[in-house]
Formats: sequence, C-alpha cells, structure tokens
Amino acid sequence: MSQTLQVLNFDEPGPQNTDETLAAALDRARELSITRVVVASDTGKTAREVMARFHPELEVVVVTNPAGMQLPITHLHDYLPRFRELRQELEEQGVERVPASLSEETVTELRAAGAAVQRIDWRAFATYTRSGLADLDRVGVATRVALTITVWAFLARDLPADVDVVAIAGCGFGGGGADTALVIRSAAQWRDWRVLETIARPRVSPPSER
Repeated sequence: MSQTLQVLNFDEPGPQNTDETLAAALDRARELSITRVVVASDTGKTAREVMARFHPELEVVVVTNPAGMQLPITHLHDYLPRFRELRQELEEQGVERVPASLSEETVTELRAAGAAVQRIDWRAFATYTRSGLADLDRVGVATRVALTITVWAFLARDLPADVDVVAIAGCGFGGGGADTALVIRSAAQWRDWRVLETIARPRVSPPSER
C-alpha cells in the first residue's frame, strides 16, 4: 500500500508562508486524526495564530526559549534582501538585541486561552538526544526546530510516547512566522523517534543558527 502526498515547497523561507503552512498542517492533522500540535514561538504571534486555527479541535503545546533570552541583531538572518532590510530598520531604530523568548505576560495569555506552554531546557534536551541536532540544519533550520520542540514537549510531559503529532516551526530570528510543518512520532527512547512526513518546508533554508 502506498500514498501520494502533496508537500508545500516554498521558494523562500519566511513569515509570508504562515497562512499556507497552517492551513496544510490542519488539513493533514484532520486526515490522520492527529489530536496534538506543537509550535515554536519567540514572540507569541505564531502561537496565537495556531491557537486561533487549531484549538480546541487539537491540543496545542507552545515551546519557547528560556525566559529573558535575547539575541544581538547581528544574529538575524540577512541572506535575503527582505531580511537585510529588517535588520537595517532595527539598526536605524537603535535596537541592539531582539527577544528570543515569550514574555511572562504572553505565556499567561496563551495558557489562559488553553495552550500548554513550555520553556526548553537546553541542557536537559542535549542530555536526552546526546546532541543539539545541529546537523539537521543542512536539511532545514526549521526542520531541526520542529523536531526539537516536539522532543521537548515530550520531556515536559505535555506529549506522551508513541503518538503522532504535527510540529510547526519557522525561520525564527529571520522574521518569525511558520514555513515548516512535519508529522513526527514520539517515542520513549530517543533512538525510536521518527519524522514521518513533511507537510511544508522552504526549498532553501536559512543559514545554520550555530
């Protein structure tokens, strides 16, 4: 038995792909009777959009960085003209660092709306996976992030083992939004985790963040 699946393959990464990515992810979740979605969010914008579309039909887990994390704007992607323009605008405004983690106010807001919100512990994640999964950046930065946040949802006990979940991520420090969606199967042991399907992804990924 085989299936023919349609994969969205965007010409470029970025927030302009969010609407199509979320629509395709929800359609595939329904087709597979998946009941959980995990989403990466640094500012709360993508998490709010996922909540508006997926909840309460699906359980939503939001994963963000440790509290208060900020990055120098020099870490923003600048390999595409629109990303360079974003960085230039911030520089002209005198911005030196950008937030890379949800504020406590946004965490409270999302939890009140029904989402589970978790802050990743990078040391515990590395212990479980025995790596930071940096090699996956060659496939796609958001591919790595999608797998990372799903693993953390499991380690934070918001996701059981042996279930299929839709994971959503984007280009992060390059402008936010969502451009990647995967179907991932969790497992008790790291060696048994599997990426089952690609629903959407950019053809060319941002440079590695590491």
